[in-house]
Amino acid sequence: MHPTWQEVQELTQQFRNIKTEYWLSENVFTLSWWILSVTSLCLLIVWIIILDKKRIMEIITYGFFVGTIAILADIAGFWLGLWQYPITITPLHLPIEIHRLQMPIIYMLFYQYFKTWKVFTIAAIVNAFVFSFLLEPLLVWLQIYEPYHWKYTYSFIAYFVIAIVMKWLINKFKHMDQNYQ
Repeated sequence: MHPTWQEVQELTQQFRNIKTEYWLSENVFTLSWWILSVTSLCLLIVWIIILDKKRIMEIITYGFFVGTIAILADIAGFWLGLWQYPITITPLHLPIEIHRLQMPIIYMLFYQYFKTWKVFTIAAIVNAFVFSFLLEPLLVWLQIYEPYHWKYTYSFIAYFVIAIVMKWLINKFKHMDQNYQ
């Protein structure tokens, strides 16, 4: 028997109701929820304060690309059953805090401060290591992130490649813009 669109809608509504109920009873105001909320807010405030306003469009464009890739990867990983996020700031289907806020901000800071390819590459390696082998296990311990068929090594490669490819892309755009002026 093939499901109808009506059945899909009903199951979606059931999922939304169950997810919201779970979030209200098991997420909101827990230690992990507070950690996510406070770190997200603090990172945002620090970023706004130290953002190089002269390069704001370039830096935000870099962060937008990083965030977009992270969102697409999260959707794919969730859909394929590679990971889940049991604790989130909001009851939304996919979380907003880690790959849509915190990761792009941290990447934008690296992009802002490490301008040459050599130091940026070293920073990207260190960042990928910290994200993959320190922060992800911490998120698992805090029950914020639950990998199922995913290894931290895969994350290391993804975090590094995202940083490098997005810097390369922004450099290409800057070069194209200079050629047209």
